[in-house]
Amino acid sequence: MKKIFTLIVNVILIFILVACTNGEDSGKIKINFWHMSPVGSPSYSPMRRIINNYNNSQDKVLVTGTGFSFWDYWDKIGIAISSKTTPSLGLSTIDDVEARASGKVLFNLTELIDNDTSDNNIDLDEFRDSQLEFATYNDNLYAMPFSATARALYYNLDIIEEKGFSEEDLPTTWSELKTFAKNFDEVDSQGRITRIGFDPTYGNATYHGWLWQTGLDFFDEDKNPTLNTPKHAEVLDWIKDFNSEFSRNQLKTFGEGNELLGINPFASERVVMIVDDDGLNQKIVDANASFNYGVTTIPIPDEDGVNVNWGSGFSIEMYDNGKRNEEHKLAAFDFLKYLMSKEVQIELAIANGWLMSHISAMEEYTEDKPILKALLKEVDNARDKIYIPYAPSWHGNDWQPFYNAFLDGEKTAVKTLEDARAYYLRKKSNYEATH
Repeated sequence: MKKIFTLIVNVILIFILVACTNGEDSGKIKINFWHMSPVGSPSYSPMRRIINNYNNSQDKVLVTGTGFSFWDYWDKIGIAISSKTTPSLGLSTIDDVEARASGKVLFNLTELIDNDTSDNNIDLDEFRDSQLEFATYNDNLYAMPFSATARALYYNLDIIEEKGFSEEDLPTTWSELKTFAKNFDEVDSQGRITRIGFDPTYGNATYHGWLWQTGLDFFDEDKNPTLNTPKHAEVLDWIKDFNSEFSRNQLKTFGEGNELLGINPFASERVVMIVDDDGLNQKIVDANASFNYGVTTIPIPDEDGVNVNWGSGFSIEMYDNGKRNEEHKLAAFDFLKYLMSKEVQIELAIANGWLMSHISAMEEYTEDKPILKALLKEVDNARDKIYIPYAPSWHGNDWQPFYNAFLDGEKTAVKTLEDARAYYLRKKSNYEATH
C-alpha cells in the first residue's frame, strides 16, 4: 500500500512539474529551424549552442532546431513544402528561390526589413548583389543568402615541388593547364593510372562551368536553349580530349578506384589539381591529410576567357504554410536576423566549415586562414545557374545522360548538343502547354 501511495505521489509531482514547464513556455512563440547538422555530426553541438544562445538572450521566442543529413534534407524539405508542413525557417538552394516565391511558399522579407525599426535590422550592404538577385522575385526579397560557395583550383604543393616546380608555375590558361598537368600523370606496369595531373570532369568541375568561361551559356536571355554553336561543341571536345592519351576505360577505372577508397581523390593525393568548392577544404581537414596544398583561380580560355566560377550557395527562407499569424512571422524574422548577424555568421562558419554570405564576417573569419581566404576571393567571381521553370534540373539530371554518353564515346559533341537542345525544347513545349 505504501509503495502504491509513493507511486501516486510521484506521478502527481511529475504532472505538476510538466504543467509548470508548459506554463513557462506557454507564453513563448515556438518556431522550428531546419538545418543540416543532425545528431552525431561534428556540427550538431555548435549548431545547438547557437540556437540555445538565442533562446537564452530573450524570453519571447523559443526556437527548436531539427537537423538532417545533406541528402536527407532535400527530400524532407520537398515533402514539407508540398504537404504544407514546413518549418518556420529552413535552408534551400538560392538559385531556385523564384520557384518557391512564385508558389507563395515564402514570406516577403523586403516588407519585414522595410518595416523593421529595431537597431538590429538586416544590413543588405553586407551581402553580395549577385546572391541577392537570385533571392529576389518581383523586386522583393524572399530569402537571404546563407552560404557563399565558390569553385577554385586546388593544387598539391608537395607533389608540384617534388617535380621541380613552384607556385609561380601554376597555370592560368587552358593550354597552360594541360601542359602543366601532363608533368604529373603516372601509370603502373599494367597500364593502370595511379596518379593524374588534372581532369576537367573531376571534383566540382562542370560543363556549364567551363562554358561560362568562354562567355557562353546553356540558355539565352529569354531562357531558350542554345547549345548549337561551334564554340559549345569545342568546349565539350576540349573536356574529352584533355586526357586523350588514356582510354575511357583507364579513366573510368581510376575514377571508380577513387570512389571505392571513399576519400576525395585530391585528399588521397591521387589527383594533383582539381576544381572543387570550399567543402573540399573541410574534407581534407576531416581526413587528417598532412600534405601542403593551396587554392587559386581556375584557369580560363586562352582567348577572351572570363574569370567566373559556379557559386551554388544556400539560402535561408521563412516558410508560409498558410497557418502562421503575424506574431509567428515576426518571431521567425527575429531569429533570422540573429542568424544573419556578423557574430553568428562567424559562429556558423566555424560550426559547418562553410563560407557564409556575410561579407565583413567572412573577411574577419578568414584573415588568418590562407586557404579559406583564397576561396573567399573567388566568391567575388562566382555566379549561380539560372533558374529555368521548365527544366529546373537542366544542369544535373537533365544534362547528365547526354554528357555521360558523350564522354563514353557514344556520340560526337555536335550530336550530343543537338539531342540535348531538342530535349530541352520538348520540355519547354510541354511546360508551356500546361502552365
